[in-house]
Amino acid sequence: MRNLKFTRNPYLLFSPFLLLFIVIVLFFHTDTMEGDESGYLYFAQNLLHGFYSPPAPGINLWWGPGYPLLLVPFQALRLPLISISLMNAVFQYLSVVFLFKAMFYFVPFRRALVFSLFWAFCFSSYRYLTLILTEPFTVFLISLLALSLVRAFNGSINKYIILSGFILGYIALTKVIFGYVLLFLLLWNVLLLIRNRKETEYRKTSLILLIAFITVMPYLLYTYNLTGRFYYWGNSGGMSLYWMSNPCENEYGSWINEKFKQNEKNPVAGRSIPLLKMNHQKDIDEVIKYKGVQKDDAYKRIAMQNIKNHPVKYAKNVLANISCLLFDFPLTYTYQRILLKIWYFSIVYTLMLISLLLSIFNWRNIPFFIKFIFVFAFIYLGGSALLSGASRQFIIMVPALLVWISYIFDKSILVKIRFDKTKLQ
Repeated sequence: MRNLKFTRNPYLLFSPFLLLFIVIVLFFHTDTMEGDESGYLYFAQNLLHGFYSPPAPGINLWWGPGYPLLLVPFQALRLPLISISLMNAVFQYLSVVFLFKAMFYFVPFRRALVFSLFWAFCFSSYRYLTLILTEPFTVFLISLLALSLVRAFNGSINKYIILSGFILGYIALTKVIFGYVLLFLLLWNVLLLIRNRKETEYRKTSLILLIAFITVMPYLLYTYNLTGRFYYWGNSGGMSLYWMSNPCENEYGSWINEKFKQNEKNPVAGRSIPLLKMNHQKDIDEVIKYKGVQKDDAYKRIAMQNIKNHPVKYAKNVLANISCLLFDFPLTYTYQRILLKIWYFSIVYTLMLISLLLSIFNWRNIPFFIKFIFVFAFIYLGGSALLSGASRQFIIMVPALLVWISYIFDKSILVKIRFDKTKLQ
């Protein structure tokens, strides 16, 4: 199969998925705004008018500027909304191609193909193709980052180091939680440099992180000028932390809007809203007195008090949130059917557990670019577990996880595990 001309070009090899993704968009796209969609268009319009957030006190930094910047041309040219969804189809397709190219660098063709198809058939990601959300763009960036890192650490071509740093920075601009991932990567790299400054890999990592911080610096200077706070990424984290710190029994830390209508289309919504108001209306009434950054601070104060007073309940919420990241279950006061999702993520979860055990036992033999991808992925997942999450937060990291898993399975299971015959004699 590898010798067939059409398989030599991954763009052709995976082209049926581009067609599939386009068909999904054409059949299921609507111009009706849902959830966060209108917010991203709002910020794109702001950028067209020369600013990002309104001034104090109504500062709005709910999301980073990475995705709104991408939407600016569509808004400027007044293109139909379906054109954005068609762009999502291209990003999703390219994420499969770049994932294959990254894995094909170090695993055989058939195994790279199998793992790439596993990502291509991740049907839980298809629903985001028709929406104006960051997920298709983010998985494209993460797959491209994986490919760029593989090449940066397996050669001396500086363009891949520069590209890796820029992509890493732009991921942080797109999903602000990665701004804090950058900080932990920097700390990790400093510890590595202290141990051995002569390692070429550590110096490359330093350059990549330097370029990433240069990429995000204009935004951080903007937020500093706006808020007076150093390294301030956004004002949406406080509300997420508040719901995650939820001390009420039979509530799992799920994010819910301030009008308690997060699940208004759900069969049990009519019964849940009175319960949510009883448990949280007092806190919400206190918080909505503020705007912008001060409102975010108010949420954080209540959240930290909840965690201090109810640490065991917060720990339970974290465990529920890990399940929610993997399976979108359990969600507070929500009727759910989970069987359609559970098989795919159960496979990923099982592969992760096996790979984690093998990585621990073979850590010294793992090449540095795989370690970097591993650390990058698990810092993000660890941070996501502490805030209200859903499977959309986990899905974006699946390509990076598959790069790590494919290497571990290929090298550790198929190559490294051997019986030492001399010890058996």
